[in-house]
Amino acid sequence: MTEPSITAIVVVHGSPIDTVRRSVQSLLDSRDVDIRIVLVDNASPDGGAACAPWNAHERVTLVRSVDNRGFAAGVNQGLARRRGRDLVVLLNDDATVATDCLARCAAALFVEPTVISVAPRVMLADEPDRIDSIGVVLRPNGEAFNAFIGQPWNGQVATGSELLGPCFAAALFRADAFDADVVGPLDERYRLYYEDIDWALRAQRAGFRCVAAADAVVHHQHAGSTRALGEPARYELVQRNLLLCATKNLTARSAARVWFGRFAVHGKGLLTGPYRAQRVRSLGRAVAGMPSAIAARRHLPPTRARTDDELFAWSVGQSPNFDAETLRTIE
Repeated sequence: MTEPSITAIVVVHGSPIDTVRRSVQSLLDSRDVDIRIVLVDNASPDGGAACAPWNAHERVTLVRSVDNRGFAAGVNQGLARRRGRDLVVLLNDDATVATDCLARCAAALFVEPTVISVAPRVMLADEPDRIDSIGVVLRPNGEAFNAFIGQPWNGQVATGSELLGPCFAAALFRADAFDADVVGPLDERYRLYYEDIDWALRAQRAGFRCVAAADAVVHHQHAGSTRALGEPARYELVQRNLLLCATKNLTARSAARVWFGRFAVHGKGLLTGPYRAQRVRSLGRAVAGMPSAIAARRHLPPTRARTDDELFAWSVGQSPNFDAETLRTIE
């Protein structure tokens, strides 16, 4: 069997040299695949020091962005430099893949024609017996999180099991997945957080499937590349993007429920804290972004392959066993 041809896209913004080195080297060490890497320096404040050592590597293409417009924009720049019609891997610069991971993901991808993406079993680097993600889930209130995060791995999901969509910390995609007439590129309005939820909802609406590759292992330093933001800034981005994603992708009824629910949550939060300023800004920025999100709804397919309830069903029984502030699992 011919080795699958893969382009892996790694977006870097000021990450340590050793962190990026481990990530890139793990990709280069992958077995039974023909791999090239597009390393996108997303206007790192240090001038791209972590990317510089790879500038002359024959299997690495270095892209330097003149400004940081967010993770989604970095990925889209990487997609523009993909080799031919390769399969696409997205990998965070704080994640490493096992040598057989990509080959196992490709095997899962090719099982059925409607499968467009594969979510490997991503484990927490600091607690390698516990799950970081096996795909993502979305609740009816608009909250989204990594599926099974914080749980000890005990075979929760089998290879081939259907998921809502992959977590973009580590995922493999069909060659045409990001074509405008299929699912399309990442939506750059989010900047950071919810771009994977948005893409997964678009894929599901169009009738495509995501499956798990439980035997394909990745280790991820959760929030290693974003923890410098701090929890208040992260919270603000998440709350803004939650509302924009619901507005763009859910039915009007579901989107309205999410908005009313967030106003209630934040109204209470303004009295009790924390993050009072961030709550106000997130709502204001979501309101400002609403016209653009509503306009984007016209690009959704006229008939939807999945109802909202079917999309939410993957979240039933799920709870994040992970503290976003301490970055530790919850017993």
